[in-house]
Parts: sequence; structure tokens; C-alpha cells
Amino acid sequence: MESDEKEHKEDNGEESEATADLSGAEPSEEPLIEDRNILDDYDKKRREGKVEYVQSVLEGILFRMGLEAQVVSAETDGDIRLDISGESGGLLIGKHGRTLDALQYILNRIYQRRFGDGERVFVDAENYRKRRAEALENLAVRLGEKAKRKRRALVAGVFNSRDRRIIHMTLKNDELLETVSKGEGFYKKLVIRPMATADRGPYTEETDTEEKE
Repeated sequence: MESDEKEHKEDNGEESEATADLSGAEPSEEPLIEDRNILDDYDKKRREGKVEYVQSVLEGILFRMGLEAQVVSAETDGDIRLDISGESGGLLIGKHGRTLDALQYILNRIYQRRFGDGERVFVDAENYRKRRAEALENLAVRLGEKAKRKRRALVAGVFNSRDRRIIHMTLKNDELLETVSKGEGFYKKLVIRPMATADRGPYTEETDTEEKE
């Protein structure tokens, strides 16, 4: 029991240190003069407003990662959107956008802890979110037709809530199909299957994954 409590405290300590560093705290080692000037610019920007604050935090993270990238911010419909561009933009996407998701999660935690309002922070790189949505819509249509033709359930893949919603919305008007999320946690499997009706009979409960997990 004491061991579990000790590990829990150590984990919290590591998380606090990581969060403090990502939110703009100076590293333990003395930075170079050039680096210090860059960090000072980020610190000034953080005091200008909420949008500038969260943009500067992201810029600080990218700087500490040693990546050359530019961040453009905008506030639309009550949300803050940050777009990353540059030669390093593609490296920040990750498999199925999971690196972007991680950055977005961290920034939302920092932002909510600082301001505590209802705004959300969205992070994109090289217009990836739009391209991802289009690819998921095409995947949903293709697998939907395949599910109806073969009369079996198909696992589209493992997705976050945003990606699952895209597939759900793409197929919601097809009365011959239904989409179901299975599993626990942030990433869940999404199954596309034909509706079981009296005139068509039951369908075969098989899976056929097209998108690698």
C-alpha cells in the first residue's frame, strides 16, 4: 500500500514538472542568450491575451522539441484554433494524427487550468484535419457498401471520438446500416454493420479491418 502511494506521488511529481515545463517554465539548465531571448518573447506574448497565451505555449513546446515551425492562431465560434506549418509540421501529425491529439490534449489542460472557461483549443498541422475527415468519409462509404454487399459487420478501425463521429455522421442517413463503437478509453473500435431486418434475415458476425490500428 505504501509502495503504491509512493509511486503515485512520484508520478504526480513527474506530471507536475512536465506540465510546468510545457507551460513555459524555464529549464533547469541556463539557456543560451539567443534561446533566452526567444523564450522572453514567448513570455511577453503570454501576457497579451488568451489566444496569444495558448499560441505562445505551443510555440514554446515546439521550440523545446527543437522543431522549426510556425504557429498561426485564430478564434472562431468561441474556440481557439492553432495551425502549425513549416518543414517540421508533418512530423507533428503522427500515426492517424495521434501526436496532434496529444499536443491538443496538453494545451487544453494548460488552458483550462489557466482560464477555466468553456473555450476549446484545436491544433492542426499542414491542413491534416480536413484531409483526415475526407479520408474517413470515403472509408465509411466504401466499407458501408461492402458491409451491405457481403452482409457482415466490418471493423473500420480504432479511432478517437472526433474520427468516430465523422464516420457516424457520414452513414447516419443510410437506413440499411448502423455504426457501433466498442471498447473503453479514448480510442475505440468502430463497427459498420448492416441492419438485421425480418425480410433480409440475420447478417454474419464477422469483421474485416481495412485501417490498421
